Amino acid sequence: MIGSVTAAAGVAVPAFADEDYPSWDEVAKAKLSEATKAKEIENLTGLLKGLQESSAVASQGSQMAAEAYRVTQDDLDAATAREDSLDKQSAVAQKAADTSKMRAGLIAAHLAKTGAQDLSLNLFLNGNTADDLLSQLGTASKLSEQSETIYRQAVQDKNTAESLIAQAAAATAERKRLSAESKEKYESASDAALGAQAALDVELKKSSELYEQLALLKDTTADVEREYQTGLDAAASAAALAKAQAAAAAAVKNNPPAASAPDAPAAAAPAAPAPAAPAPAAPAPAAPAAPAPAAPAPPPVVSAPAAPNASAVGTAIAFARAQLGDAYKLGGSGPDVWDCSGLTKAAYAAAGIYIGTHSATNQYNTMAGQGKLVSFSQVQVGDLVFWGSPGNYYHVAIYVGGGQILEAPDVGKPVRVHSIWSPGQVAPYVGRPS
Repeated sequence: MIGSVTAAAGVAVPAFADEDYPSWDEVAKAKLSEATKAKEIENLTGLLKGLQESSAVASQGSQMAAEAYRVTQDDLDAATAREDSLDKQSAVAQKAADTSKMRAGLIAAHLAKTGAQDLSLNLFLNGNTADDLLSQLGTASKLSEQSETIYRQAVQDKNTAESLIAQAAAATAERKRLSAESKEKYESASDAALGAQAALDVELKKSSELYEQLALLKDTTADVEREYQTGLDAAASAAALAKAQAAAAAAVKNNPPAASAPDAPAAAAPAAPAPAAPAPAAPAPAAPAAPAPAAPAPPPVVSAPAAPNASAVGTAIAFARAQLGDAYKLGGSGPDVWDCSGLTKAAYAAAGIYIGTHSATNQYNTMAGQGKLVSFSQVQVGDLVFWGSPGNYYHVAIYVGGGQILEAPDVGKPVRVHSIWSPGQVAPYVGRPS
């Protein structure tokens, strides 16, 4: 069942059909002998572990799909800003070109009145476009120095306008492409979220019955069995966390933290070539780059990183704690629904600190670009903990001490304080915004 509901996310998950679960009669019979009881306890424990693993894998697939959407949405936002900027620039440039053309037209009219017959008839009979007018003016032999300046400016303004119009058209095409891609990524993330929710529902439903069956075999209660399993999970998580921190310390020693190159919007298409003109046209001004962080150099490794700013950390964590229990939603950024990077971004914004865009990958890159990466082995309260690998950090949370994080985890799980899960997937560097 679980395998089928997570197939949409592209994640292979162990499937547990109903017949894999023992009936109450089978559990009662197993209790009759110590040998069969021990075997059934082992079986039930394995089924519980399998449910947890299946749900965790589906959740990870959902988180990865969600981050893919957020990265594309980041690119779309940048492309939209670039398109808007180029549209405005091209409008201004076209207005300037129209004005310059009008001034050049006045020169043509003046030359016609003063006897430039070789020019006047062609200008007034055929000079209907800017190209015609300026080309024929360029062949005129009676242009004064001032007229020559006006003519050259008109050519330059025309070329500038054409270049910016071409760039704006390319930016529009790129924005449309990214808009379609963003929609596809959103649909994929939504499908993955449905799979994760279904896997979680199965886990919750089946695990409840399994704990009751364990309680029957052990003569305890379901709550006692659940607490016992929670304790085992916490111990395993602590051991895995210690192992991950040791690995992070070794990584710092052997390799400095290198930032992934931030995702930047695609460059605009080359400007349309300017038509030949008697005088060389000045190059069109380059359109401003879209707002995206520059590829950062690897930040320095320091043996004793500065402690976080207690005031800023306190403000950020207080904000995040105020959201405990709020629902998870893909793309959520408040006020009462969140996703992982939406929560961390808003929490540090409350402290007046910019940590990046609404994307775990971008937030990691922003921390790297600012030289604020610290070894996970030296994590402190307020640090940003990342899951994933360079170029694909699919989850981010705020460390609150004691091996715990404050996070907006995934669909079906509200904002919570939780032990660091899957420590083996945690990045070897954390971000220290303050």
